[in-house]
Amino acid sequence: MFKEWSGSKVDVYLEDGATETLVRRSFAGANQFVSEEQVTNFTNALDSVTSLPVSHAVVIEEYHYTK
Repeated sequence: MFKEWSGSKVDVYLEDGATETLVRRSFAGANQFVSEEQVTNFTNALDSVTSLPVSHAVVIEEYHYTK
């Protein structure tokens, strides 16, 4: 079996201080080899245009297996 990359996405969690909850926003289409610096720059850009501050981000890589 061969492991093949099928996609990546970045989930960004924003802090809602009024309700003390985290709001998740998902962004599909991330590059297979997305770097930590790229994710940091992306979350900093989001932080500058949203009213809610960014708490953290998670990169999710999706794979499938073939014979």
